[in-house]
Amino acid sequence: MFNPVIIDEAVCNGCNQCVDICPMDIFEASPNRGEPPTVKYPDECAFDGVCWERCPNNEAGAIRVIPPLPMRVSVLRGQ
Repeated sequence: MFNPVIIDEAVCNGCNQCVDICPMDIFEASPNRGEPPTVKYPDECAFDGVCWERCPNNEAGAIRVIPPLPMRVSVLRGQ
C-alpha cells in the first residue's frame, strides 16, 4: 500500500495540527498526549500539503507528503 504521508516519530511533537487542518481527515490523533498521530486513511489523501504547511516542525522533517509518481511527473514539467 502506498503511504502518502510519512510522520517521523522522532521529530513530531504530537501537536496534532495536521489532524485539525487535514480536509480529508486522514489522520487519527494519538490517545496519548505528545505522541504522533496515525495516518489512518492514506487512500483518502488529496496531496494538497496543508498538513505539512501547518506543521511547526516541517523544516526538521516531522512530516512529509509524497505524491504518487504520475503527480510528481506533472509537477516537474510545470503542469
